[in-house]
Amino acid sequence: MSGDESLRLLTDEELVQRAKRGCTRSFGELARRYQVPIRHFLQRKCGVHQDAEDLTQETFLRAFKKLWSFREGAEFRPWIFTVAYRVALNVLRRRQWQSLTEGSVPTVQQARYGTGMENEEQRDRLWDRVQSVLTPLQFTVVWLFYVEQMSAREIGVIVRKSEGAVKTILCRARKILLPHLQEFTATFEDREEQPSRQVNNRRVL
Repeated sequence: MSGDESLRLLTDEELVQRAKRGCTRSFGELARRYQVPIRHFLQRKCGVHQDAEDLTQETFLRAFKKLWSFREGAEFRPWIFTVAYRVALNVLRRRQWQSLTEGSVPTVQQARYGTGMENEEQRDRLWDRVQSVLTPLQFTVVWLFYVEQMSAREIGVIVRKSEGAVKTILCRARKILLPHLQEFTATFEDREEQPSRQVNNRRVL
């Protein structure tokens, strides 16, 4: 078994500990695992495809520099999404400032995520609708819950809210969305609070 193959057998947290001891290949394996979901999250949050590519690289660079702050016993997945979320917030704040000073309006490009819906155009229309009626925080919580299949507790770590507050945000978001999304009602059926950990079986709106 090659070194790269053996790394793929390790948990995220085991890879983090190896990376903290200087094993760059271990961090590379973490980047391989999370590059796609992080990129799609950033693309949907920030728009333009090229920006999402650059921001994904920035996310992993920041994560590598901040590995020392990763607490033993913590979960890596919410931690890396927290880093990505902070990167996205910084970009959106800069764009907001530019739009105020230059009179420009940031464009939002459609994102494509996985193959969870047979009709990609329908999926994109759905997420465009979701993004248009929810606040940025509500949208982030809904995306992480339905697309990334995170629990309310994990999402709370990312957006710095309590588990109860996240559940309240989800409840309010569903109430806001349902009148706008009657054609997609089945998509927003309640799911269990503990999501499946099988990456290939993610539920995608």
